[in-house]
Amino acid sequence: MPRIVRFRDLEPSWGTKQAREAGYMRWLVTWLGGPAGHINTNPGTAIENTQCAVGMMYLPVGQRQAGRHIHGVTEIYVVLQGELEGFDASGHPHRAGPMDCTYIPEGCPHGVRNSGMEDVILIWAHDGVERNGTAVYYGDDHLFNDAPPIELVKFADLQPDWSEPSARTPGTMRWSVNWVGGLAGSRNHSPAAVRNSRIAIGMTVLEPGHTHPAEAMPVSRLYLVAGGEAITDIGEGTTRLGRLDGLHVPQGDKAAIRNNGPEPLRLLWVDAPCA
Repeated sequence: MPRIVRFRDLEPSWGTKQAREAGYMRWLVTWLGGPAGHINTNPGTAIENTQCAVGMMYLPVGQRQAGRHIHGVTEIYVVLQGELEGFDASGHPHRAGPMDCTYIPEGCPHGVRNSGMEDVILIWAHDGVERNGTAVYYGDDHLFNDAPPIELVKFADLQPDWSEPSARTPGTMRWSVNWVGGLAGSRNHSPAAVRNSRIAIGMTVLEPGHTHPAEAMPVSRLYLVAGGEAITDIGEGTTRLGRLDGLHVPQGDKAAIRNNGPEPLRLLWVDAPCA
């Protein structure tokens, strides 16, 4: 059955490397995480699965990650707020602003810093689940050889797509984009998206008064309210979804989502195979 994960129920985690030290301060939450022993900052509240992990990092002004680190999975950042600068083995910075995506392949050494005057809020996603403590950290002066680079997907390069069924019909009008595509069973709305066969990440936007129709999909999907206010019904009567609330719809299930506010509803979504 579909399940709601409220942002207010996710206790901030300060357990990443040097996260409590001035200059490196940051905290995380998780909506989708791995089973016991794997990355999941909110066990018992987050939805447990074995295909991917999705969470948020809050990086205040003037703060950065410590050094560079390497994951055994691909890590993807979508910036919701603020300005982010990322570094990889090349030493060249990658600047990402609101709604831009930083794609960090498996084995890519990376670190990020807040490069603006507003706290950074970013959504992070892994295309697999990683055991706790397996990420490897290095100092800033460490030299890397033959490491894959960070890829940057700018929101300005993603043309809005209106091809979904009834997307041009009043009452269900909406458009979508992908930062990451290529997962079988998930629609790819953007030719500029990075290809990944294990996960897809995109966003659907509805103006006030419009509804995203219920649709059973061959993949599981996590919706996150990135902006605006939504109403859904998952069998318990109409329920409001506020900013950063999550709605997980398992493979084969469905849920309609209506824009019930005066502003555009931005639904960031992450698709993965059935857990």
